[in-house]
Amino acid sequence: MKNLLISTALLTATSTMAFADDHKFMAEADPMAIQASEFIGQRIYTTSTEVNTEGYEGVQKDWEDIGEVHDIVLSRDGNIQSVLVDIGGFLGIGERQVAVDMDALKMVSDSATAEDDADYFLVMQAEVAELENAPAYEHTAMNDLGNRAEQAVDNTATAVENTAEDLENSAQAAADNVGEAVNDATAEVKETTAEVKSEMGEMQREGFETVQGDKLTAEMLTGARAYDAKDEWMGEVSDLVMNDKGEITHAIVDVGGFLGIGEKPVKLDLNQIEVLHETGGDEVRVYLPMTEDKLKGMDAYEG
Repeated sequence: MKNLLISTALLTATSTMAFADDHKFMAEADPMAIQASEFIGQRIYTTSTEVNTEGYEGVQKDWEDIGEVHDIVLSRDGNIQSVLVDIGGFLGIGERQVAVDMDALKMVSDSATAEDDADYFLVMQAEVAELENAPAYEHTAMNDLGNRAEQAVDNTATAVENTAEDLENSAQAAADNVGEAVNDATAEVKETTAEVKSEMGEMQREGFETVQGDKLTAEMLTGARAYDAKDEWMGEVSDLVMNDKGEITHAIVDVGGFLGIGEKPVKLDLNQIEVLHETGGDEVRVYLPMTEDKLKGMDAYEG
């Protein structure tokens, strides 16, 4: 049984054994890990009594099936903040989506199938009235954040262009008065300005904005195309991996083609990748911090 109450010491031991020396990659699955693709779609039950984390023999009579896991919301550091649940039916108000705090969910084993470590229930202690009054989850904050980010990028680009123009005008005026020496300085100013613009371009991609904090979801990341720092296509995100504390720790990226060995899955630390979302569109890109040679040297992940 994959139990959320596993000790910190055991988590540390099991999570470090399979890592490479640089601690960025994992070559084999942690036996206690749960993949996001397994977690999404799980049924969630509610009960008015305290949840027994030792386990239950099958679904209990006083449990209410409130719906299934539709998606998960995680912070930029990889912690799952909430689980999006599609509920309805027994509430009499039709299906709607609510965000349930991950800490409110308990993973309990099914003693009827004790031999199957992967068999567990998701149960939360809550009254029906709480669910009836739970607010529907709104996605508008993500759109507002994207609009603000786009405006900030536009403002930054304008400021850089204005600064470059001022520098060039000042340098030219000085060159008229001083002569050839200042002309050399003008060339240096123009070169510096070009470098500033180039560095700005490396920090962002035109038409895309960085996805911040709790706006990352498993639905958004799964299937996203992965690129290196030079915008060369590397592969795509095929899955996500969670630990027993409910934290998404790694992304599984299927890479291949240019590697010459066919597509293979590799496991990357979530904190090492950058996620960009198309402004006003649906495309999601994942940027990887390593080179082609680094990927060539990685072991294939076996989930």
